[in-house]
Amino acid sequence: MGVAKVLVVGALQGQLQKGLSKINKACDKQALDIALIVGDVFGEGESADAELDTFLSGGITLSRPTYFTVGDRPLPAKVIERLESSDEVVPNLRYLGRKGTLTTSEGIRIISVGGRLIEDEALPVQSLGKYEPRFRDQEAKSLGGAHSAHILLTNQWPANIARLSNIEVPEGVDADAGVQSLARLCQTLQPWYHFSSSPAGAWNRELFKQPQEYGSLEEAKLTRFQSKASVDHGKGWHYAFSIDTSKPPSADEWTEQPFLSGSPPRKRARPAEYDKPSDRDFKERGGGGRRSKRPRINPDDCFMCMGRENFKDYLVVSIADHSIVTVMRGPLPQPKTFPQLSFTGHTMIIPLFHAADEAAHGLRTREEMSKEFTEMNQYRKALNKMIGAKSSGELGAVCYEVNRTGIRHFHWQVVPIQAEKIRRRLVDGAFKLAREKYKHEAFQDCDPDQLLEQRSDFFRVWTWTPSADPVERADQEANGNGGEGGVTTSMFFSIPGNARFSVNFGREVMAGLLQLEDRVNWQDAMLPNEAEERQAEEADAQGLKDDFGDFDTAMQ
Repeated sequence: MGVAKVLVVGALQGQLQKGLSKINKACDKQALDIALIVGDVFGEGESADAELDTFLSGGITLSRPTYFTVGDRPLPAKVIERLESSDEVVPNLRYLGRKGTLTTSEGIRIISVGGRLIEDEALPVQSLGKYEPRFRDQEAKSLGGAHSAHILLTNQWPANIARLSNIEVPEGVDADAGVQSLARLCQTLQPWYHFSSSPAGAWNRELFKQPQEYGSLEEAKLTRFQSKASVDHGKGWHYAFSIDTSKPPSADEWTEQPFLSGSPPRKRARPAEYDKPSDRDFKERGGGGRRSKRPRINPDDCFMCMGRENFKDYLVVSIADHSIVTVMRGPLPQPKTFPQLSFTGHTMIIPLFHAADEAAHGLRTREEMSKEFTEMNQYRKALNKMIGAKSSGELGAVCYEVNRTGIRHFHWQVVPIQAEKIRRRLVDGAFKLAREKYKHEAFQDCDPDQLLEQRSDFFRVWTWTPSADPVERADQEANGNGGEGGVTTSMFFSIPGNARFSVNFGREVMAGLLQLEDRVNWQDAMLPNEAEERQAEEADAQGLKDDFGDFDTAMQ
């Protein structure tokens, strides 16, 4: 987790004295930490050459780390000569490379693609040096393996970025000249900020909502796209902002993602149907001409549906009549956080029912919901018993649920924690403080074993501490028999339909209690290498199977 103040500026195009002086002035005045340049830094012609010589001789300096990549033009030979022996042209002017990734000391993850797309795919890859202002589609695609980014820098625009926007593109800027592979990269990385270059004029798009990759584990990410004008243009050439890696951008207004349906690298939800705010966020679910009854949602659009073609079934540890137990992708605990367990400890209880189906087929009966709740609650108790037994009573457990109209697939998450923290009411206190911080409604106590009267729009949490009776604990440790034991409490608060609420609320509270604040975002907890991440997930699932076998209610 980190916080930084960032300055982003457009192309300097050889006007180093003017541009770098403005960067220094802005950084000093606003106490900014780093600067990023999109587009061409260096120019052509006698005047640009003279400024470059002055710059290289130390006549122009930079007060903050300033990063750049290649724009439309090749880098000058004098600059390349400097970069052959260092990643800095001069102190604090650092080259990001033609393409690549960077994580700053503040923890800001930056991914960049410089140059222009090579239209001729027959050109051999080896002909592209690290300073050339060109890139191939495959190179942009490969950067998607980084999984996520706080900031994406591209010299060219992504294809269709102006679609669904009500903001006029400035004269002289070709909105139709975007690149499809950059659109796919933006969809894959889901950056918080995407900056590009348009020397003829700045264009700041409305925020747009990215389709969420993994069901509803996180609130859908918003991306802010801005294209900066050149320093010579003046208006709209720079943008300063603060970024906190633990708090994704939020907004009351945004558009759907602009990229056409053929763009995504893999199947995603259809944003036009179910990624909109709940009706109550937008005049009670659906105003304005929407049909009263929609077709059933395709399971392929939900990443928690077992019927989905590419469902990650290796994560599943137990299957019952109405629900399943899985390990968590991007778990909050690290592998060594709870050495008493054979896995990270973070599990999910997911109902087989697809919540979005109610929009098409009507509300389920209370009896149907009760059967599902009872089975999920049995799973919760079994996981509690396992955690208590494997830790010899040292660990308790917290289970939380976000139930919100519009979420496609509800689920519960279970996270171990030191039992003493629950007994000392530190866990309850942390949830109540967070509730107060975000000005949510007050918590109400409820029966841990009962379905709530309200069927939706609430946050609920259970806490459990193992029994202090050594005989009961010994029986559980031996064979998993006996009741849940210990002490269980539950509380909830309602979420009004027009209220802003992050589905990350429970994980954020638990991250603070476990001192794992840098893992609040599940994507930040994943390994950068896709193959290694898959291997880690499979190992985590096997560890849960080993620990849970004697406690699994579906096997009894």
